[in-house]
Amino acid sequence: MKKPDLLIHIGHGKTGSSSIQHALVANRKMLEAAGVVVGEAERHANHQQIFAHLSRLPKGNMPGYVNAAREQKKAEEAGADLWARLEERIAKRSPSLVVLSCENQFRPFTDAAFARMNGILKPQFANIRVMAYLRAPASYFLSAAQQDLKKRPEFELPSASRFRDVLEPWASKGPGEVICRRYAREALTGGDVVTDFITHFLPMTDPGAFDRRSYAENETASPEAMEILQQYFRGTQKSPHRHYDRRPQRYKWLVRTADAAVPGQSKPVLRNGLHEVIEARCTDLDWLAETHGISFPEIDATAMPRDEAERRHAALRDVRDVCTVDATRKKAVLDEIARRAADETSPMMRLRRALGFR
Repeated sequence: MKKPDLLIHIGHGKTGSSSIQHALVANRKMLEAAGVVVGEAERHANHQQIFAHLSRLPKGNMPGYVNAAREQKKAEEAGADLWARLEERIAKRSPSLVVLSCENQFRPFTDAAFARMNGILKPQFANIRVMAYLRAPASYFLSAAQQDLKKRPEFELPSASRFRDVLEPWASKGPGEVICRRYAREALTGGDVVTDFITHFLPMTDPGAFDRRSYAENETASPEAMEILQQYFRGTQKSPHRHYDRRPQRYKWLVRTADAAVPGQSKPVLRNGLHEVIEARCTDLDWLAETHGISFPEIDATAMPRDEAERRHAALRDVRDVCTVDATRKKAVLDEIARRAADETSPMMRLRRALGFR
């Protein structure tokens, strides 16, 4: 049997990865008819469990309310099973291309992780490519902070050399060639990341034939909702009922639905001057342009000294350090949270849940 090629999509995060993954899942049969096999996943659209098996690396930045060791063990076991099923499908379908996608893999790998992954992948595939969409630093910072605050009390401050920290080891020690594309509407084919991905990496298919199903993941939270979640995970904002503390996901859902119901919901915007802070501290933009041909024209030459940028960047801790929070609207969201919680935890609703109704 001729070995298939392998495409590994590693994100990075907040560059439309979920849209790509849902398009792959929704069009699995059409892709297989075109000679493309997409790995399966359990409870996820991405292949994080398969990568747990391939690399044995723990998932980064796990929420504090989960048992990380237990979750890693479960992920590795599920990943081994999913990988075995993928091998069976490859043997049955004889595809020309296999696709794996997981934005969580845009991170530095250890030498041992690369060695294990390469040992599994290289014997099974003819040509391996690794691709990533890259988003400008300031734009990425805000989206990543928003995502962090859905799971934990603090948002991560990215490395000043985040691109190079990840891409250089993937290129020198990873399983194959690394390809990068800029994530910006004007840089994407058709102004859309799914169309761009299909056009450049699945040329055996027609972008217009894909089913573009909608989904509700990664919805934007307002600055007010971001602050409420941060204060909840810090323990300074109590949930309205113990029902939500038993599973923090319940409170996150409550905040999200209340936020959407209160007028004035808007996307967070970086405070004035923070674009310059985030961009001035980046040390790898020239390297990125020279090595991968990626530059960000929206970044202006800045006169801010790097040490000042580092100082101001290191001081970012609270949501209101990053974006403006409307105190009046925040109170309205909290009032809506309380109202919805009272309805959801009423004796009648508890009885309905106990009987299996909703």
